[in-house]
Amino acid sequence: MPFLFLCFFPGNTTGPTSLPVLLINGKKYISLYDMQASFPFEASFDIILQRGKLYHKEHVAVYKIGHSYILADSMLVRGEYPVIRGNGEIFLPLYLAGKIIEAFYPELVITDKDSALIFRVRELSEKSSTEPAPPPSTDPIAFIIIDAGHGGKDPGAVGKGGLKEKNITLNVAKNLESSLKGKVKNVPVYLSRRTDIFLELHERTEFANKRLKKNINGIFVSIHVNASISPKISGFETYFLSQNPSNEEARNTAALENNVVIFEEKAGRKKKYGEIEYIEARMITTQIQKESSMLARAIQNAMSKNVKPFKSRGVRKADFYVLRGSLMPAVLVEIGFITNESESKLLNKPDYQKMLSDSISDGIVAFITEYNKMIK
Repeated sequence: MPFLFLCFFPGNTTGPTSLPVLLINGKKYISLYDMQASFPFEASFDIILQRGKLYHKEHVAVYKIGHSYILADSMLVRGEYPVIRGNGEIFLPLYLAGKIIEAFYPELVITDKDSALIFRVRELSEKSSTEPAPPPSTDPIAFIIIDAGHGGKDPGAVGKGGLKEKNITLNVAKNLESSLKGKVKNVPVYLSRRTDIFLELHERTEFANKRLKKNINGIFVSIHVNASISPKISGFETYFLSQNPSNEEARNTAALENNVVIFEEKAGRKKKYGEIEYIEARMITTQIQKESSMLARAIQNAMSKNVKPFKSRGVRKADFYVLRGSLMPAVLVEIGFITNESESKLLNKPDYQKMLSDSISDGIVAFITEYNKMIK
């Protein structure tokens, strides 16, 4: 049997309405249909991406089927179990549904009583909450995602002799996995791909985001090899997401890596990266950008210390599609230039690949240490 919580909707002259809370496989859910019947917000749903958006005045929330989080205005909220879809309906976890309503209707007072959420209109004498937004995260790093750039029909940048970026990134990613497992034994490490397969950009971050839950955070590190029209340019750099690139060179690097969308076959995919992922990135940047910047600095510092003979090109920011969808600290590491003859030769050598991966893993460990101190 479903149970009810009472909702006093602002301006409702007929008194309280009830909103059923459904038990599905032992979990508490709210039907989106029921929410829309009680609250006048608008909704849309992308059947291809299985992603929905809710709107009310200046507020917006984003959810995704099979994922245990929502984006409510500028905040990422993680729950304990995922949004589900069945029998033509969408069901939001009770906790996440409550957070959406709380964000959309700050004039409501929300309390939890006897396993039900109770809403009432805030009295004039009651002070509205003016507390600052919570810090970006208070949850420990519980997993690491290593993303080997490109793959399959997408070779990435191609160097002299037909050397392909996709093969270098996969080798470095596998080495990085091994290196991390020896340094962070209690934090699982996952590879987005282990073989020469093609993955769309959204599949890479979805692979990571599916692991987000309440009290669980992670990091996302995408490995790439750079290219330039000048064969003299060399070195390594680490990027974090920003819609304001560091410079024109950073903008061009992002454009190069974003070209993977030409291999994506689903109609309108490129358009969606320009719309939905941009909205997500704009909503979440203020929450995770600081952590991503910290991660980028830690990795770049470790590489600067250990990687020879090429020099550090520093930490930069740019608008990478693969980072837009990541809802956790995320960076993209350009480990060198495949268009520089000397660097290209080293990038193809196992010993140099191991040096790169060991340095990146040192940076990740340094970040986790700093992050854990920050959240205590």
